[in-house]
Amino acid sequence: SGGAGGQAAAANGGGGGSGMTSGSVVLVMKDHHKMHTEELKQHIRPQLNQIPDMRVTALMSGGGPTGSDVNILLTSEDGAALEKAQIALLNEMKDLDSVIRNPRLSPDPPGPELIIRPRAAEAARLNVSTDAIAQVARIATSGDIEANTPKFSEGERRLSIRVRLPDSTRRDLAQIGQLRVPTLSGGSTTLDAVADLSYEAGPGVIARMDRRRMAAVQADFAPGISSGDATKAVDGTKTMQEIFAAEKRGDAVVMRARVGQEQAMNEMFSGIIVALLSGIALIYSVMVLLFKSVFKPLVIMFSLPLSFTGAFIALLIFGKQIDMPVMIGLVLLLGISAKNAILLVEFAIESQQRGNKVYDALFDACRERARPIVMTTVAMSAGMIPTALGLGEGAGFRTSMAIAVIGGLISSTALSLVLVPVLYSLVSSVERRIAPWASRLTTKPTPEDEALLKHHNDGKHATAPPPPAE
Repeated sequence: SGGAGGQAAAANGGGGGSGMTSGSVVLVMKDHHKMHTEELKQHIRPQLNQIPDMRVTALMSGGGPTGSDVNILLTSEDGAALEKAQIALLNEMKDLDSVIRNPRLSPDPPGPELIIRPRAAEAARLNVSTDAIAQVARIATSGDIEANTPKFSEGERRLSIRVRLPDSTRRDLAQIGQLRVPTLSGGSTTLDAVADLSYEAGPGVIARMDRRRMAAVQADFAPGISSGDATKAVDGTKTMQEIFAAEKRGDAVVMRARVGQEQAMNEMFSGIIVALLSGIALIYSVMVLLFKSVFKPLVIMFSLPLSFTGAFIALLIFGKQIDMPVMIGLVLLLGISAKNAILLVEFAIESQQRGNKVYDALFDACRERARPIVMTTVAMSAGMIPTALGLGEGAGFRTSMAIAVIGGLISSTALSLVLVPVLYSLVSSVERRIAPWASRLTTKPTPEDEALLKHHNDGKHATAPPPPAE
């Protein structure tokens, strides 16, 4: 795409994106392809970068266009300071080849633009308004606005007819300066008589956020690099450290804005943490109602970190970062780990109610419930193996979640059969000691209980009869 519209904008001196042609290529992967979309992306990008003045900003991935992997947004009320910080950060990110690739500016780099500065005193003397100067310059360089252009009818289509100077004339300041500008008195004068003309570098697009100028530096991940590694490397650059230090002092001219994907990730992480805490609270509440005890559910609560331990160890072994799929996997492990502990605790309680001792009840629970626990773990781990290996389209995004789930399942299964009985035994002994005392604090004694307690105390403090005399 691009074509005439892009060329005309370039001839006008439009900077940045308005002066560049753009195009897109859609690749359809074969059904049984061996190369993943991310691998194809890393393979094609170096070849495209060899083309002069070629800048690749996005590639097709997973059936649709994706944005940049790294997007550092900077905001400031000072345009010059913002541009200086953006260029400095770009140069520093170019040295992070092992972490990120293809750093680039967004919006596009400044390009040449025609600057017309009216001379107020001369324009007032010649009775020329700034609106007249702007209209002449606009029509000559880019054409009149859509509403004022004549139309050509072709069947049911109406095409706008836009008249403007040829490219060679638009590049010549002397010829542009000879354009006639109408005066309010009915005459005309030349454009260079009432305004100064020059070509200067300027942005093609001025982006704002909360009424502050905004600029960004974008990049892509290097092979095998996660979002956490890239963010840590970029935040460690000199420019970002200076921005963070100024933000802490409260005198920052340029600030970093966390929006878009980064803002969504922060919000999602907060939501996942709330979901984890809410899930733990709900599990405990339901278990208290089910077991009719505030102590037995503590065994299940203490068993929940067992799955998290295995998940973190698996991520460490395979070099994966804690990202959003991992957090989703932790929520999944929360329910599975609780299920394993519930199977053991429930069977042990039922066995105790049948008259068995704690040790015998725990032994029976582990023997009878080991098979369903292991079967569930094996079935779910087998289902996660293809995702953990990255098989299938787009599976690379979910690989870390599968690895965390498999590691958590293994640790939860192995440790729950060992530690849950130990915790149950300890909690049972504590419950036997605390329950009578706690029941007196929470339950009002009946008159019969008070009478028995009084009789017990009276008998305890009664004076023993004297021994018979010899």
